[in-house]
Parts: sequence; structure tokens; C-alpha cells
Amino acid sequence: MKKVVATILVVMLFVAVMGGCSKKETKKTIGISVDQLFESRVGVIDAAKAELDKNGYSYIEVVADGDPQTQNAQIQSLINQKVDAILVCAVDQNTIETALLAAKKAKIPVVAYDRDLPESEAIDSFVGPDSIADGVEAGTYMAEQLKDENGKVVVLELLGALNDQNGIDRSKGFNEAMAALAHVEIVAMPTDWDSAKALSATQNAFQANPDIKAIFAATDTQIPSIETVLTDLGKMNKVGEEGHVIVCGINGSNDGYEATANGIADGIVVMDLKTTGETAAQHAIALIKGEEIEEKVVIPGIFYTTENIEANKDTIWGAK
Repeated sequence: MKKVVATILVVMLFVAVMGGCSKKETKKTIGISVDQLFESRVGVIDAAKAELDKNGYSYIEVVADGDPQTQNAQIQSLINQKVDAILVCAVDQNTIETALLAAKKAKIPVVAYDRDLPESEAIDSFVGPDSIADGVEAGTYMAEQLKDENGKVVVLELLGALNDQNGIDRSKGFNEAMAALAHVEIVAMPTDWDSAKALSATQNAFQANPDIKAIFAATDTQIPSIETVLTDLGKMNKVGEEGHVIVCGINGSNDGYEATANGIADGIVVMDLKTTGETAAQHAIALIKGEEIEEKVVIPGIFYTTENIEANKDTIWGAK
């Protein structure tokens, strides 16, 4: 009798082990390729990972630290590990195409998030901000504030990185909106998303054009640099005060929130990081299941001013 019971237990253990192995083998894995880690990127990635966890998917996260060649190699490594789908935010939209085409050849679906890859032949879907609309929102507000100014009005535009589609599109949208004012001259200065470069660019711009009336920052993390320059020049007058220089930005960081809440900036466009991350993960899952998805989903931000930003603090990712 003891022998029979022992045999039954062994069989039950075998079935349990095999069942566990079978369950483990069927769990899908998604590769997450990150360009570099900073506050807003972490917000998108955390939302994507939470969505994958919720749906029972595992993931492998790799970070390129801003190096396109590293990202190329990391994507190839994800392919070699036979991930079931790849989420990618490109360092450089041209450099990683070779690796993305290798993923396509291996029949691994690819979802680009946050940064569009419009020339890519390997992307199945893009989920990210509507950067043109975000630029238009900031530009429309600024144009409204400047429409009654007399004579030529000089506006400083602090550009993002010009190899970044978000930087290109934010500038495009901003300039489209400002084109409504014939008396405005826009002085564009490159910053490559770098706050130190934004500081020197703002200093140089004011040295050449002391009467700059307004500043558009492609990312609101550069507003502290703007504040430093305005303070040094004795021009740091808050919203509503005589001599105020209009300041707008895009992102939704704590820098942007605090500057707008305190009247240093007039307003910021706040990106929806949570929806972007969740939707990108949902697209990857849908592609693994063979379901149809939209090829492009853009999520516009919301513009908040000094008048309403504190009332909406709970919806602003950088203010939490």
C-alpha cells in the first residue's frame, strides 16, 4: 500500500512540475528598448511595465544611455533572446533601422513609443505625443498675448534635438501658430534638450536682441535656465507685472509646474505619459495575439496656465 501511495505522489509531483514548466514556457516576453532614462521617460516606461504586469507578460528592459550603436546592439540581443515583441524609443531614427529590420525578418513585431520613426520600414505601430499639436497649443497662447504689440516683436525659440522627431514637430507646430503674426521675428537657438546649452543660448540671444518679448522652450525643464538669465538681466518680472517676458514650454515636469504655478512661466503643455505607456504595451500585446491595431496613435497634451495649473496638479505627472 505504501508503495502505491508513493507512486501516486511521484506522479502528482511530476504532473505539477510539468504543468509549471508548461505555464512558464507559454508566458510571453516583451523587449523594452529605452533611449535613455530621465524623468518623463521613466514615467512612460513605468506605465508600460505596469500594463504588461497586469496582463501577465514578462519583459526585458535595456537602456542605451543615448548611444545609438549601443541601442542597435541591444535590439539585436533582444532578437537573439527570442522576445515576442519589442517596444522601442529610438536614440536616432536612422541608426537603429538595421536592427529593427532584423526584428521584422525574425517576425518580431515592433512598436515605437514616444518618438516616431516615420521613415522606418520595420515599425508596426507608433504610440506617442502629438508634438505638432502640442507646439500649436503653446504657440497659439503666445500669439494671443503678442497680437497687440506694436512694431517688430522678437521671440526666442529654444529648440530641442533636431534628430528627434518630437523636437522637430514641436518646433513645426509652434511656428505654424506664430505665423499668424506678421510682426513677429522668431530667433531659433539649438539646445539638444540640454539645460546648460539652453542657458548659454538664452544669454546669447538676449545679448543680440535685448528686447526679446517671449520665449518658447521645447522642454519645460529648461525654464530654470531661462529664469536664471532673466534674473541676471533684471527682467525677471512675473505674469501680470510690468516688463514680464512671456514664457511657455512643453513637457509637464516639476520645473514647468513650479514655474507656471509661481508666475515665472505663463503656461506649459503637459504630456500624458501614463496613457502613452499603457497604449504602447497594449499594442505590443495585440500584435502578439495577431489582432489588428491602429498604425499610429498620437496623444495630445493639455495646456495649463498660471490661472488653472494648481487646480489640476493631480493630473500633471511632474507635480506628483
